[in-house]
Amino acid sequence: MKRWVNAIELAAGLLLLAMALLTSVSAFTRYSFALPIPDEYEISRLTLGVVTCLAIGAAFWHRDHIQLDILWDRTPALAKAVLARIGTVICLLAMAFVAWALATKVIDSLRSGLVTVDLGLPIWVFHGAAWVGTLASIVVLAVQVLGHRGEPSDLPPE
Repeated sequence: MKRWVNAIELAAGLLLLAMALLTSVSAFTRYSFALPIPDEYEISRLTLGVVTCLAIGAAFWHRDHIQLDILWDRTPALAKAVLARIGTVICLLAMAFVAWALATKVIDSLRSGLVTVDLGLPIWVFHGAAWVGTLASIVVLAVQVLGHRGEPSDLPPE
């Protein structure tokens, strides 16, 4: 599972690097030669959605997402384990809903033939890649729900 998460993180990092390079090169050519890269903004915007969906799965794996620490330090270990499991189940349900909604978006953009303005790139490919990122999040959360037994070592880092 760790190698799979590393692959997700690598893909997200490479896409983020490609997005930064595309934006930088387009800005340089736009201001130096009055020749922007076609669809640079649209590709960067769609790629950012893919990166975000991939990064959500990695954040769940590392348990490095936003957490609320009101009474956590005073909570007994067993209660922490139960609360962590409940929180993971809620996140799993929320990500399942997001994946369902994004799947409908992929189908809609595929059926409509939606493409970018300049290069005519199909939009559904980007939406599909983002959907795969949400599926990765669901797999990570399902492993956490089904694979962990609720011991204190399974808790998020303090």
